[in-house]
Amino acid sequence: MNKMTEIPQITNQAFLQDVLDGLSQKQKTLPCKWFYDETGSQLFEAITKTREYYPTRVETRLLQQAALELTSLIPELQVLIEPGSGASVKTRALLQTQAQLKHYIPIDISAEFLQAVAAQLQADFPQINTVPVVGDFSMDMPTIDWHGIAKTGDCVVFFPGSTIGNFSPEEASKLLSDFHQLAGEHAISKKKWLLIGVDSTQNTAQLVNAYNDAAGITAAFNKNLLVRANQELQANFELDQFKHEARFNPVESRIEMHLVSLQKQVVEIAGSSFVFESGESILTENCYKYAQPRFLEMAQKSGWQSVKTWQDQQESEFCLFLFRASAP
Repeated sequence: MNKMTEIPQITNQAFLQDVLDGLSQKQKTLPCKWFYDETGSQLFEAITKTREYYPTRVETRLLQQAALELTSLIPELQVLIEPGSGASVKTRALLQTQAQLKHYIPIDISAEFLQAVAAQLQADFPQINTVPVVGDFSMDMPTIDWHGIAKTGDCVVFFPGSTIGNFSPEEASKLLSDFHQLAGEHAISKKKWLLIGVDSTQNTAQLVNAYNDAAGITAAFNKNLLVRANQELQANFELDQFKHEARFNPVESRIEMHLVSLQKQVVEIAGSSFVFESGESILTENCYKYAQPRFLEMAQKSGWQSVKTWQDQQESEFCLFLFRASAP
């Protein structure tokens, strides 16, 4: 790979650096956080509605059960924070049922998409103060401006969608610890809680199908990374020369998404050249499937005490966990 000393007309330097670094690895990679521009966010919402993608409908069902109990479990809930909020579809189950809730803080990397969603939520739930925060929680916990936000009630960090599975065990443990900071060490004077969805499913066929739907929406979602690189980084990926592929890695207990080169080719990106052999792939996402005992242990070591578990009994091993911050 040869790099030019100057990269002209590139506005998203963080995206560029991640692409250059990732494609320079022996196993070429692209960080999954770059899936979520406006198009990618819309495609992901479409994925969640496919027949094969069970996590969304299962978690939605569990959330409907949990919402009925949360009022008594957390009677003084005033603040709900959601890192990686996306379209906040599942969050509506909480916004509709938690009468004591005063503030909702969605956090997302896609600013334009986030602002549109927040405006709609504010219109739909005028009694709840919606405060959108643009940020990349996978890098650093965003700083929340607590001015005007209740400082006396309990705070819940809501992390649905089995998004924790996008992180390795070490990264996931750090994230669980960082959620304490997100909830505000000094801003909230009462208890801090974590409501999180975790997929523990190990059925290989079910997992592969869930990440490779028949309609090809997941494939389009995956390839949107290449579309973004072409549009934003002066890349020249030929989309029809890469195919989407989902693989289950039983050793790491994770589903992997790849973009596989269909021929030997050279891709140019902002003055840099990358050679792809036929069959060589770009790893774009890891989705770890943490077994329930393992995840409970990770959470405990990260300062969270288990309070309640809602578990799917119909089609998967998906769980919704409620934790309370352990006493210091």
